Amino acid sequence: MGAGGGEERDEGQAHRPAVCRFFAPAPVLLDDCTMRKNERRRRRADTVTLALTYQLDDCCKEGKIQAMVVADSDGLPLAAAGDVYACDEVAARMVLVGPKIRSFDGTLLGQGARWDVQMTKVAIDGSELLVCAVGGSSEQRKKQIARGAAGALRILAA
Repeated sequence: MGAGGGEERDEGQAHRPAVCRFFAPAPVLLDDCTMRKNERRRRRADTVTLALTYQLDDCCKEGKIQAMVVADSDGLPLAAAGDVYACDEVAARMVLVGPKIRSFDGTLLGQGARWDVQMTKVAIDGSELLVCAVGGSSEQRKKQIARGAAGALRILAA
């Protein structure tokens, strides 16, 4: 000890404060520190219908599409996003075209309405579903139909 009662130090050594034994030890980093902190999905769904609706809604927003619908072989919408009237009409009309072809890209005419539509069929558990996109460019409809169909298969298989 030095004359003042303190510890002696070499001139070249930095002062390190003594750690009090009453402090809690420093936390140890967990092994998940490199994991992604943000959830990929912005919305979570408790039901299949809501999950499909969220999927289709994201497809509509990304592709700037008027509406998207997933319908059963009777033309009843299982999930839809966008213009509700367009979804109902396109689902009902595409079921008439659906038994004859696997996909469709064209224009549907209704009472005072005209829709640029793309449709594809997806098979799940022995039944076929129609995935339809309305409006937007043909390129975007094609891209979002593929994304919507893949999402529908993933969601319905879970």
